[in-house]
Amino acid sequence: MEDALMNIDEIRKISLVEFLNQLGYQPTGRDSKGLWFYSPCRSEHKPSFHVNPRKGVWFDFGTGAGGDIFTLAGELCNSTDFIRQAEFIAEKMQIPIAKTYKPEPFIEHPTFEDVKVSKLESPALLKYLADRGIPRNIAQRWCVQVDYRLHGKDYFAIGFENNAHGFELRSSIFKGSYPPKHITHIADGNARCNVFEGFIDFLSAERLGLNDGSDSVVLNSVANVGKALTIFPDYSVIACYLDNDEAGRSALARLRRELGDKVMDKSALYPDHKDLNDYLVATQPKISNNSKLKL
Repeated sequence: MEDALMNIDEIRKISLVEFLNQLGYQPTGRDSKGLWFYSPCRSEHKPSFHVNPRKGVWFDFGTGAGGDIFTLAGELCNSTDFIRQAEFIAEKMQIPIAKTYKPEPFIEHPTFEDVKVSKLESPALLKYLADRGIPRNIAQRWCVQVDYRLHGKDYFAIGFENNAHGFELRSSIFKGSYPPKHITHIADGNARCNVFEGFIDFLSAERLGLNDGSDSVVLNSVANVGKALTIFPDYSVIACYLDNDEAGRSALARLRRELGDKVMDKSALYPDHKDLNDYLVATQPKISNNSKLKL
């Protein structure tokens, strides 16, 4: 007897938690709205992938991406085609699938609440930056303070705005983003452009004087390289201060494939360090943000 083909409506009923379990991911914790997992889309040291089982939706606080079971399948199989996503789910869940479908749009429900943006004044946040070699004057020029409520608790973090008016968020206890996720392009009409993975490296370059005479692009994630490709052709030199890891090398290789010899690898400045900020902390005098540092 032949197996009955599962239709799309039945696939839509599959629990995200069950799907993740089938992929080998177990929840690491829970809150009032759902469960926390390590992201199945990337490598991370702290779980930042949240699932709301009741609504059947997920949100990755590390990348700003979110959606339902189909969009998650799309992230994992690198496809925006709905049929391919359904086939991927069926394959992982070991079920047959029919081809007839009628997709429904996903409406994202923001998790952040009571978001307030103000001047960066928190002593704790300024100390966090001072410990990473970033003085108050540079921090307050490029960053803001973002107060917000998340899962019923109040938090505050350093905010770095992107081109889509979302924010990268950092504190001693949190690394994530307030969506939408995007690059940050700092343009001042220069022919050269420096490229950084994260804004802490950009701030480090500010302290080291590496941004003088150059525009900057902060990717805010190597996954955003594609969003920057329309900007780079306008520059004669693309100087990349990327991390000394597989993700950084992969991003550099893609930029070189797309843009050729004008892409320069500047990581030779910090060959024994994981990134530019690590180099800054190891080689520059320690600072205190109790008073302004003049550079």
